[in-house]
Amino acid sequence: MRVWMTRAAALLGAAAALGCQERLTAPGECPASCPGGQPMVVDTVLTPLVGSDSAFQGYVTPDRGLALLVSDALPGADARALIRFNPLPDSILVGGEQQTFTIDSVALNFGLLARDTTVSGLRLFLYRLPPALDSTVTYPDIAPALVPANLIDSIVVEDSVARGQVRTVLTGPALARVAIPAADSGVLTLAVAIRAAAPTGVRLGSLVAGTDAPFWITYARVAVTDTALQRQTITRGPAFNTYVFTAPPALDPDLLTVGGAPSARALVRFPWPARLRDSVRLVRATLELVPEAPVLGLPGDPGLLEARGLLSDLGAKSPLLPGSPGLRDTVSVAAGATDTVRIEVVRIARTWQGAGGLPPGLFVSATP
Repeated sequence: MRVWMTRAAALLGAAAALGCQERLTAPGECPASCPGGQPMVVDTVLTPLVGSDSAFQGYVTPDRGLALLVSDALPGADARALIRFNPLPDSILVGGEQQTFTIDSVALNFGLLARDTTVSGLRLFLYRLPPALDSTVTYPDIAPALVPANLIDSIVVEDSVARGQVRTVLTGPALARVAIPAADSGVLTLAVAIRAAAPTGVRLGSLVAGTDAPFWITYARVAVTDTALQRQTITRGPAFNTYVFTAPPALDPDLLTVGGAPSARALVRFPWPARLRDSVRLVRATLELVPEAPVLGLPGDPGLLEARGLLSDLGAKSPLLPGSPGLRDTVSVAAGATDTVRIEVVRIARTWQGAGGLPPGLFVSATP
């Protein structure tokens, strides 16, 4: 998810001024300087400090996220997932001895985390890539390999499947598509693209997604006399994975950018008058953010916009308040949204009060 916001973000605070009241049982105890009456409720609009709000990029790079993005013809840039599996050995330990093996079949498994269920005819396309792959890779680096000659297989995802495991199994002549030359040292690397009946995208599990991570499974046979040991399964997970965009979007210095990959956060600082710091009880505070353009994301898979307070103001490296309930506030944002986004942040704003109040600022981020 990526959100561009104008710098006209505002904090709307509903503040109740604390007025002393006489104690009815002992009216003489109220100081002469402390007037009676009911508390007065006032609204205050704070605009960010000019020149002090910024967007910072690079917090989570595509190779370290929980999901791999794959898209086709969605607004913005298309994404392709790239996976380099751990090497397949040339022998395995069976019955206490290293044994060579022959391959009966190969399965490639992927965890589908999210998709737009209103789009039918979803199909994943798996392409063979050269074995070398690291975090410096870009779409132009892998584009020449995304051709029919390098197609390993395609996986049809049934329209009824919104989440779960999808796989393909290769046998017989199809095994040649994943045969590994000796020069590649057992390494299989592939790219994932998609097609559907309409523009769409998916999120696939990454190497840190546990059981939703991609897996390369080799069903092998070894030549031993014990028939119970003749069939072996060799499973390899990713050694590295990432995703690349056909045209990576860049940060606009005139806007606050949130989300994307590498992920960006926005730091917004506010003026904090003495009367708000010392003389009122905050009853409500709303952060208002105006999208500059429709929110980019996967239809049917809304993201979260999150606001966190600062323990201290060190710019891009500012430590944040812990994420326990009450110290982080979120709101759901759908792809394509253009309306003003509002996040209730009163519990964070209260930490700005008092003599030891924390810095009056917020970091805004987006997930996934």
